[in-house]
Amino acid sequence: MARLWEEGKQIMTTAFQWVIDNAESISIDRLKTVAQSTARDGTVRTVARTGQPWRFTVRLPDGPRWTDYRQYISEIEALDRVTVGTIGITNAGHDWLIKYQGDLSSTSGITATWTTGNTITLTGGHTGLSSGQYIFRAGDIIQLDSKGCYTVSADVAYNESLVTLHRPIIDPAGVSDPIQVASACTWSVICTQFPKWTLFARDQVSWEGEFIFVEDLT
Repeated sequence: MARLWEEGKQIMTTAFQWVIDNAESISIDRLKTVAQSTARDGTVRTVARTGQPWRFTVRLPDGPRWTDYRQYISEIEALDRVTVGTIGITNAGHDWLIKYQGDLSSTSGITATWTTGNTITLTGGHTGLSSGQYIFRAGDIIQLDSKGCYTVSADVAYNESLVTLHRPIIDPAGVSDPIQVASACTWSVICTQFPKWTLFARDQVSWEGEFIFVEDLT
C-alpha cells in the first residue's frame, strides 16, 4: 500500500484502489445533501445544497485466500476516517460504469476554462466532428482538476463548446486547463464504512457488508 505523502494528521494514500481493483461489484451514486441552520424556536433560517459528493459502494468477493488478502486487510483497517485515498475505475470489468459515450476519437487533449456556477467552456481538443455527432453525451464523466469529478448533464453537440455539469464547480477557476474524461478520472475519497470479515475453511475470507467510500470535498 503506497503512502504518497504525510502532512499533519492527513495521509494521502492509494490503499483504497486495491479494493476497487478487486471488487466483485461497484455501485456509484451522487449524494444530494442539504445543510441548514435552525433558530431556537424551530424556524429554519437558511438552507443550502452542498457539493453533492460521490459515493461508491463496493463489495469484495468471498473465497480468496487469507494469506493473499491479509496484508491489505490489515493495512486498510489501520486507516481512520480522515485518511484520504485516490481511486479510479480502470479495470476492464468495471470500465462500463464510466465509459465515454461521445464521438471524439481521443479525449486526451481537451482543454477548458471555468469560473463559478456549473458550466465550463471548451477551448481546444474537441473539434473534428460532423453534424449529428456529439462531443459529450449526458452522463459522461469529466474531471476539471485534481479536486472533483462531474457528470455532463446534457448532450453537447459537435459544434457547441458550453458544457453544463450536474453540480456547482468546486475546483479553483482554471485557464485553458486540460480535463480528464471517463477512465482517466480519479476521485479523492474517505472510507466511511469497512465491512466485517471472517475466516472460513482454514484459509478463506468472507465479507459481511460493503466498503463505502465518499468523496472528500475538503
